[in-house]
Amino acid sequence: MQKIKSFGEMELRLMFALEQRKECLFSIADAKRILGSSDASVWNVLKRLAKKRRVIRLQRGAYLFAPMRSGEEGLWTEDAFRVVPTLVKNEYYVGFVSAMNYWGMTEQLPVVVYVALTCQKRSTQAVQAKFVFVKKKRMGDFVSVRFGSTNVNVSSVEQTVLDGLSFPEYCLGIGGVAKAIWFARKDINWQKLLSLAKNEKDVVRRRLGYLLDLVGFKKRVNGLGGKFSGYSWLDPSGQKQKFGYSKKWGLKINAEKSDLLEFLEGR
Repeated sequence: MQKIKSFGEMELRLMFALEQRKECLFSIADAKRILGSSDASVWNVLKRLAKKRRVIRLQRGAYLFAPMRSGEEGLWTEDAFRVVPTLVKNEYYVGFVSAMNYWGMTEQLPVVVYVALTCQKRSTQAVQAKFVFVKKKRMGDFVSVRFGSTNVNVSSVEQTVLDGLSFPEYCLGIGGVAKAIWFARKDINWQKLLSLAKNEKDVVRRRLGYLLDLVGFKKRVNGLGGKFSGYSWLDPSGQKQKFGYSKKWGLKINAEKSDLLEFLEGR
């Protein structure tokens, strides 16, 4: 028989107060206000609750409360996005395959939350999820999305496509981006996508043009073509094995077309 965890008076007082507040993120200062106790006493309460999986330390001074409804093991994965603003102090957005999943551009459920930043930050783990921070030279387009009582920045559908072409390794490869474009074809603001693409590297526009041609959106590539210097890899995250060249887009094709369009089979 599984042993039932018991809670002390101060532990229960803190948990009940946090439960009533309906806000899972809290600080040490919040806990001190609730308990009205000394720093050492509050630290001990948090330490005991962490061992019992009722609070999760996100970083110094910041915690996540795992309500009793989250189960014996304190699983509370739906709060993964809500945690992000607590983990970063600079401008950011949730992006890459995490954003693809949010916008319905992929059927895959990611176990990693990818966050775009303009500075270096080490990966961390919390609320049963791993947070990976991807450094970009400049931030792209994003929208503010409400998760419970927390606003979280998420890359727009159009920016998610472009980020996938810059960092395919974080977006299920170039094949995953092709699939994302197809799945989001009715939601993409094409004029906005082409406008944002002008701010991206030349190779990103090449890859975008190639994929649009490939999935049958040839009319959407206006403004993406031009003279290219040399050839770049279609998928820099894939094997450096050439299956051909695209003279139109200046790309070395290192992925089979049949693999890129596998998601269209049976449609």
